[in-house]
Amino acid sequence: MNSQDKLATIEELTICGMENLMEIWPGELEAKLRKMTVEFNNGLSSILFPSNSIKGMQNLEVLEVKDCRSIGVAFDLKGLVWEGILDMALPSLKNVKLSCLPKLTHVWKDNSPGIQGFQNLRSLIVNDCDGLRNLFSYSLAKFLVKLQEIEVNDCGMIESIIGNEPNADDAVITNMIMFPQLSSLKLSNLPNLTSFCYEPCTFE
Repeated sequence: MNSQDKLATIEELTICGMENLMEIWPGELEAKLRKMTVEFNNGLSSILFPSNSIKGMQNLEVLEVKDCRSIGVAFDLKGLVWEGILDMALPSLKNVKLSCLPKLTHVWKDNSPGIQGFQNLRSLIVNDCDGLRNLFSYSLAKFLVKLQEIEVNDCGMIESIIGNEPNADDAVITNMIMFPQLSSLKLSNLPNLTSFCYEPCTFE
């Protein structure tokens, strides 16, 4: 068995305190990875999940990222090309926890029309990320039908949970039913929070 075969069997990956590490994503890690923890890695590039890595992460269930001061984007969706109706981004992802990421400006960035994914996300916890202004867009929110828990703490710049999407169809927005399974919503120490949704929307 060569080294690439061995990497392809990894199900849990923890990367901690590697100050010179800039890139995580050799393709052979993607296939079976279920849990990923990234802590105290300040030399990483500004994008944690570049678009060319997202389509391969079909089995990732848990993501925890803490104290990585260079990360500006968690999931970069720009440039994703979908090949069929079953082609979805991170379909198994259930739990995301992001903490102490001072440069984080987007959890999801450039969510182009037609992108689907994250439909099994159940828990999103964000702590101490002062660069964020919102968590996700209208077009992404409609896919998060299994989301049960949202927790946002100590994010000084956040203005709304669901941000403005100026190119979206108003009729789609006002009729959207979001988060039908949401049972826990915890928001604390968000001095600039003005609304849950930037525009009026149906909330269930």
